Amino acid sequence: MRVLWLSMTPGLYGKGNNAYNGGGWIASLQGLLENEQIDLGLSFITHTELEKKVEGHTIYYPVFVPELTMFQKLRTYYGGYRKEDKSVLESALQRVVEDFQPDIIHVFGIENPQAIILGKTDIPVIVHLQGILGPCDTAFWPPAVNASSFTKPFTKREWIMRNGYIFAKKSIHVRALREKKLFKRLEYAMGRTTWDKQCTSLMAPQSEYFHVDEVLRPVFYENSGKWERPVDTQIQIFSTISNTVYKGLDLILKTAKLLKEYMDISFNWYVAGVKPDDCLVKFFEKIFNIRSEEVNIRYLGVLTAKDLCQKELQSHCYVHTSYIDNSPNSLCEAQLLGVPCISTNVGGISSLVEHGKTGFLVPANAPYELAYYISQIACDNDLATVVSKKGTLSAAKRHDKEKIVNQLLNTYKMVINNLENNKIPSTNAQKEDS
Repeated sequence: MRVLWLSMTPGLYGKGNNAYNGGGWIASLQGLLENEQIDLGLSFITHTELEKKVEGHTIYYPVFVPELTMFQKLRTYYGGYRKEDKSVLESALQRVVEDFQPDIIHVFGIENPQAIILGKTDIPVIVHLQGILGPCDTAFWPPAVNASSFTKPFTKREWIMRNGYIFAKKSIHVRALREKKLFKRLEYAMGRTTWDKQCTSLMAPQSEYFHVDEVLRPVFYENSGKWERPVDTQIQIFSTISNTVYKGLDLILKTAKLLKEYMDISFNWYVAGVKPDDCLVKFFEKIFNIRSEEVNIRYLGVLTAKDLCQKELQSHCYVHTSYIDNSPNSLCEAQLLGVPCISTNVGGISSLVEHGKTGFLVPANAPYELAYYISQIACDNDLATVVSKKGTLSAAKRHDKEKIVNQLLNTYKMVINNLENNKIPSTNAQKEDS
């Protein structure tokens, strides 16, 4: 098989030296396919002119898209993000396809700009669903916050460029409308949660859906099940978010305040992915009149996979606070380590966490319930141990590397055979939502 990946990251290009924090799970998946009987092409967008390169069993196609000039950025921002020119990217992708001659094209994320290949080629295209922008658009503003909360920009540059959170919301809305059109062209989808299957059935009823789980980063497999409850009397809580308004930074602040007020426990809440001087931190502190340092929140910024793993193993629990998500790898990685997990019950999370068994689920924006379950995990060693073991077993089964490679290769074969036979076998077990 000749398989062309259209990826948001460069995978193992340059042995992963160009990849963010080791390349993430796509690079991990690529590493597993090195010994399989496929020829892999990998296309990724770059703003630096790089040469086509052959490494191992992979041919890399860096698709050069020049960065926007200041004028082009202004036209994009002031035009409501509707004037983006995709012709350069579309032509480049056609050249990649003609050069590689794939049997199947695998697009990572329908929000991926390269998803414009849908409907533009006779080669079968399967989209690996990651985030879905329509639901993100709906859940963008957390409670007590809306566009009017950001009428005063954080910086003068943001005021001139019109690229702050108000305009990020507009961008997601416009991209969600484009996504809706792409779903209408979708023939084959690959997902892993009840939620993404429901979204696909709703927006692309004409498509075939396949269940394929995701590979995690190597360091988390190496430390699978190694969590042991810390002996420290001070409780260590850990979360990974980004500086996006719907990732739940407000919920962390509100929950930490409740823990401080009502629970007779000493704790620190470590937050990776956000720096202490981030504008969004200052914004939410002002909105809710809660200072992070006064409620024991410590911001760590972006961590390497190794440092992230080590920090989680030292924690009493992992807390996921997002208002919308599909299958966040940060949660899956913590669960694989055995860290007791608590999460908002949004998007595809209920396919990852079984409430009361492999973790705990709370409604979105539920600081009281979240504080309660944190206190339960912190104070009940037996409960934490049971949840840890069951969570690890569930995650280890879900993220079994050999199983995932087989799921992926079988899906490729079925889609290619469908092109030849015009029919996918109805007995395909992978299409059953597990």
